[in-house]
Amino acid sequence: MAESNYLPYHFVNYLRSPGLPTKAGTIPLAQYLCKTKSNGGNDSASSLIGKLRWMKDGGTGSQMNTLVGGIAVDLALKGQGSGETFIAIWDFMCRNKEQLKKLNVEVCGRRERGASDKKVLLKTGNVYDLYFKGKSDKAAIQAMINDRFFGIDCIGFTGTFLMFTGEWTKYKGATPRQWADWHCPKKINHAKDIKPLDFLIWTGGGHIAIVDWVWSMVDDKTVKIDVCQSSSGELVVGPQCNEFVQLREGSIDGTGRRQYYIRHRGSPRMPVDGHVYVMRRNSFFW
Repeated sequence: MAESNYLPYHFVNYLRSPGLPTKAGTIPLAQYLCKTKSNGGNDSASSLIGKLRWMKDGGTGSQMNTLVGGIAVDLALKGQGSGETFIAIWDFMCRNKEQLKKLNVEVCGRRERGASDKKVLLKTGNVYDLYFKGKSDKAAIQAMINDRFFGIDCIGFTGTFLMFTGEWTKYKGATPRQWADWHCPKKINHAKDIKPLDFLIWTGGGHIAIVDWVWSMVDDKTVKIDVCQSSSGELVVGPQCNEFVQLREGSIDGTGRRQYYIRHRGSPRMPVDGHVYVMRRNSFFW
């Protein structure tokens, strides 16, 4: 646990502006992907990764699962992969395009929240014909990102940010609610005490984000901050920075944590509303 050399917006820029440096070119990971069906599911990713991971490099070499690492591939499938993992997968696909002619996939849309058990199938075909035929490798991968074969969820964003900064040497899985107990247990119960790198954890346990910057106190109970996160979004999809969000103190609940409500959702507008806890990771600071 130590001082961070990066703020969350540095990580947002690494992922999407300009993006990840692959052999095909720089490719933005501007997509939200979550394995949880009520959050859209990962149907496209599942139809691809389940077969691609056992493909052999050049037809006779090591399997992608071995080259990238089985755990890393599992995390990418869930929307929690690191930038290095996505780069390795994309580079593998680009140098094995001929084999992709035999890899059939389902292209699926986001599952509907009210009917999350129903897959939204859009089309089927082999990866080469659907994405690489007649396109540059960069355009092909970008199209696959658009169709939700690759992306990052809220937990993936915060967890891989800690790896990006060197705070973690390996990814540690947890639900957003578990983060408050395991990874950032210090309660921040006054708006004036909020700092960059504090975590916002939604009181319902369904989302997590991180404070990027603190601008000023609007009044004695309201603070203006920038927030970074990954979400499906209304205006921006995937990793994003929401500027000038206002948090106002609410009551302290039975957990001993202050509930803050989002008084203003910032710009671009924060995609997730509701009440949050503000939590801090011990000895982790900017």
